Amino acid sequence: MPTLLETASKLDETLNTGWAGLTPIAIDNIPFVEVQGQAYLQTVFTPYVTENVLVGSQRNKRKRTIGAFFIKIRIPLESGVGLAYDYANQISDIMENKCLLPDFFTEEVDVTRGGDTDDGWFNLICNVNFSSDET
Repeated sequence: MPTLLETASKLDETLNTGWAGLTPIAIDNIPFVEVQGQAYLQTVFTPYVTENVLVGSQRNKRKRTIGAFFIKIRIPLESGVGLAYDYANQISDIMENKCLLPDFFTEEVDVTRGGDTDDGWFNLICNVNFSSDET
């Protein structure tokens, strides 16, 4: 039954372990220097709502957080989209429908196009939905 910090840490750990250094990963709010022309991932942990829930009886009152772990795939412009979508499939395999800790589950991974940016990157965003109960 993880706290918000434990939830965020477990998502980072799961991605890092599964990704196994395929590209660098820019973790939310940690210094990172991008290398022009080198693909990388960028993460953002976003809790949406926290509410009280009862599981079983009132003795099992919990605080449930619903949120998303956004993983932005950054690919150099004019290098095609195949690599970005391949990375999205790999992220789905790593993160989708997992029980990471007791009472902490990930759901489907939604992939959306983040578009081209003026700074030379093509972006896809993998939205890993989660729910986590804290007692």
